[in-house]
Amino acid sequence: MKIVVDIYGADNSPGALVEGCVRAQKGMPALELVMTGNEVEIRSEIKKYGGDASRIEIVDAPEVVTNDESPTMAIRQKKNSSLVRALEILKTRDDVGGMLSSGSTGAVLSGAIFKVGRLDGVLRPALAPLLPTANGSNVCLVDCGANVDCRPEFLVQFALMGVSYMRTMYGIENPRVGLVSVGVEDHKGNELTKEVFTRLKALPINFVGNMEARYALTGDYDVLVADGFVGNTLLKSTEGTASMVMKLLKDAILSSTSAKIGALFMKSAFKKLKHDMDYNTLGGAPFLGIEKVIVKGHGSSNAVAVEAAIKQVAKMAEGNLPANILQELKKLEAAGANA
Repeated sequence: MKIVVDIYGADNSPGALVEGCVRAQKGMPALELVMTGNEVEIRSEIKKYGGDASRIEIVDAPEVVTNDESPTMAIRQKKNSSLVRALEILKTRDDVGGMLSSGSTGAVLSGAIFKVGRLDGVLRPALAPLLPTANGSNVCLVDCGANVDCRPEFLVQFALMGVSYMRTMYGIENPRVGLVSVGVEDHKGNELTKEVFTRLKALPINFVGNMEARYALTGDYDVLVADGFVGNTLLKSTEGTASMVMKLLKDAILSSTSAKIGALFMKSAFKKLKHDMDYNTLGGAPFLGIEKVIVKGHGSSNAVAVEAAIKQVAKMAEGNLPANILQELKKLEAAGANA
């Protein structure tokens, strides 16, 4: 398995990206990597972290796409950037199965569409992160920000792509699909969600109805469907709440001697809680609907997150996720629900 990694554009580039690549390499003997970016700096980081240079190809790309630039203009103008070179490698080389970038979300999405291309029939690719749930499972949120203005048919495809993703990646044969709304009753929602509700109910999938945001992490759902505006708000609210809870817990433990002593007896439980709530262990968010596997890592990804994301890319590529998504979309056409 060969994966191309955009080493630049993230908050912790190039160190955390290279370290994460090396960590993944050490745990996956068959893994080969193509790294794009400043060759001199990358070689130095590989040596620093003890990477196997014989399984790493470096493509020199001195330019960097930043979050401050227009995504479309950056993709068009910065042809020798680490991101553009990685996208071109993914598109043109059959030996490369997938790609990871922790750079600008907008630029990765624009590049994925213009450089790699959408799957036949896909109206809008969607960003689909995983969130931890109360019962130890994960739930896939589609979309979390790639498409803030949506038509009903977009969300219907999001549901089908999410179903395919959870089947391919996690072996969930009949994923439970919920539509993010303002109430669980069938008639609740705005004009968009009401129309999507009717269409999802007609599809041959396990659609369990509307879902209020407060139930997102209960473990009662496998796929959550939303337009990018609502999905991003849900994601950021969840992340913020988790961070606040961990801070309040830490402050409470440090508030008194008795609390500190009690915390010692619960050290293993707190350690597990911290691990379960750490997004770094879940990898990145795939762009569903692209012809090849592309995963977007968090901009502040550390080495642990990069390692997890690379393993995620490899699993998606080995499972031929794009082909599975195409198969799910055929169900939409067969059910006569496409618009």
